[in-house]
Amino acid sequence: MQAQTWDAQTWIAVASAAAAVASAAAAVGSALVAWKALSYNRQSASQADRAARAAEEQTNLQQQIRIEAAQPYVWVDIRPDEASGVLLTLVVGNSGPTLARDVHVTVDQPLPFVDELRERVEAAQARLANGISALPPGRVLRWPLGQGYNLITDAGPQRYTFTVKANGPFGGLPTSTHVVDLADYRGHMERPAGSLRELTKAVEGVSGSLSDLPFRLAPLLDSGADGTAPSASPAP
Repeated sequence: MQAQTWDAQTWIAVASAAAAVASAAAAVGSALVAWKALSYNRQSASQADRAARAAEEQTNLQQQIRIEAAQPYVWVDIRPDEASGVLLTLVVGNSGPTLARDVHVTVDQPLPFVDELRERVEAAQARLANGISALPPGRVLRWPLGQGYNLITDAGPQRYTFTVKANGPFGGLPTSTHVVDLADYRGHMERPAGSLRELTKAVEGVSGSLSDLPFRLAPLLDSGADGTAPSASPAP
């Protein structure tokens, strides 16, 4: 009886152990399923975060593009004037679509000038450094410096670095620099561009030469058919 009771207890213990192993396996399986579900959820959340960040970056980029497209663009140059092609002028303009405010332009050294224009050039340089209240779209300001052959040296660079600070509709614009080297004009062809002013002068000249045409033709019209001068009428 004792052996049979022991055997029964043994089987009971074995059955209990097997049940425990089965429970542990089920727990492990559940844990694996839960881990996979958690990993999937993490991946989905990570993908959602990446998509959200990409959408936000795209929105910010489009907004930045809109802002930059609506900003004024203030530039500086030294170039020959269009009327003569000889006189060098300091030029400041706004090529952007909106108004530029509080425009400050400074240069790293005094601008070149001829003696006759000293005061105008120094006043222009001081005014630009102190600031221009507003520069509308398409506005171009010009100050004469002097004839190019008096300002451009025979050799070596003649660089002038301009720094531009201004405000636009969205606040301060990024500071920009513009480097102008007068040596680039050395030896260039001085050919003035045509202008309405010159065309007007030419038309006025033609009109002036035609205005006295009837007086010049009068003697010919008064002459006889044979080309001889008309005879004088007898005195009464």
